[in-house]
Amino acid sequence: MSTNDVLWFAFLKMYHEDHANAAMHCATVRYSPLTFRLAEALDALEVQHSNEVLIELHTVLLDLHTYAEDHGR
Repeated sequence: MSTNDVLWFAFLKMYHEDHANAAMHCATVRYSPLTFRLAEALDALEVQHSNEVLIELHTVLLDLHTYAEDHGR
């Protein structure tokens, strides 16, 4: 497994965890700072992946800087 694969799996774990937390609280998804940093790192690497995962990545990047990050998470 490559370092890029590890980054992707970590990103996907955090992405789905953020969505699960929002669903539990019947709230809008707010991504954690870690999810944002992983998305930025993957975007900078320009690593290719499936379209489904790229959509998830771009969803997070579109939310970047649209609300204050909760650094207590």
